[in-house]
Amino acid sequence: LEAALVAGILMTGLSVSQVARAAPLAAAATNPQAEVTIDSLIMVERTLEADNGESVTELVDPASVKIVPGDRLLFINRYHNRGENDVTGFVVNNPVHKAVAFVEVLEDWALVSVDGGQTFGKLAALSVTGGEQASRPATAADVTHIRWALPSPIAPGASGELRFRG
Repeated sequence: LEAALVAGILMTGLSVSQVARAAPLAAAATNPQAEVTIDSLIMVERTLEADNGESVTELVDPASVKIVPGDRLLFINRYHNRGENDVTGFVVNNPVHKAVAFVEVLEDWALVSVDGGQTFGKLAALSVTGGEQASRPATAADVTHIRWALPSPIAPGASGELRFRG
C-alpha cells in the first residue's frame, strides 16, 4: 500500500478533530471541549544500523518511504486546548482500522475495546466470544478501538499526545 492511501484510510476513523474544529462559536462558548483540537499523525518506525554498529529506531514520514505489510506504525493524536478554560472529562475514541494489526497503546491508562467500541477495559480483562465457541481471553489482534479518557483537566494552551502502535 502506498503511504498516502494508508494515511487516508487510517485517518478517516478519527472524527473527534473534525467535530472539535467544526463546532460553532456558540457551542464553544458553552462547551469548553469544543476548543480542544486534535491533529492525527502516522509515522513509520524503521530500525537502522548506526555508524557504530548499534541499532537505532527512527520515526520516518510515511510519504518518504514505501509502506509494506509488517512495517511498524506509530499513530499519534496530538490535542491542544485553544480555549480560555480548563477542559475536564475529555475523551478520545480511536477506531483501529482493519488493515492495521494493533500492537500496543503507549499510555498505560488507556482502555481498549474488542467488540466494535461497545465496551472498554484493559486488554487482559477482556474476552471475546465467537459464535458457537466458548469465550476466550482477548488478544491484541481483537482490538477494534482505543479510548483515552484524560485523567486530568487540559489547561488553557496545554497540549499532549495519545499514541498507539500497529
